[in-house]
Amino acid sequence: MGEDNQINVMVGKQILEKVNLNVEVARNGLEAVNMVKENHFDIILMDIQMPIMDGYLASKEIRKFNKYVPIFALSASVFMQIKDRMKESGINGFIFKPFDPEDLLNQIENATKNS
Repeated sequence: MGEDNQINVMVGKQILEKVNLNVEVARNGLEAVNMVKENHFDIILMDIQMPIMDGYLASKEIRKFNKYVPIFALSASVFMQIKDRMKESGINGFIFKPFDPEDLLNQIENATKNS
């Protein structure tokens, strides 16, 4: 995990914990898949660029056994091909990095309200 990525993770975790959400962090895509297999999560914030298994592949793997948990892609990129790949990977939405705390919390609230 690159230094800027670690900072993003720390910032995101702080934003979420401030509003009393429990946060678990996976260091790579494979770890993320295994965590979802073994635990219940209300929402997944999936970094697209992760080591071992990227966010697209990890999301596809998760969708094989969990069709319902909302998955949001985290990326600094806004290109259209990302949106196409998100859909085919079973990703529900998109959150920009660096995080806008209000946007992050609103998206999580909206995703968990409907589930």
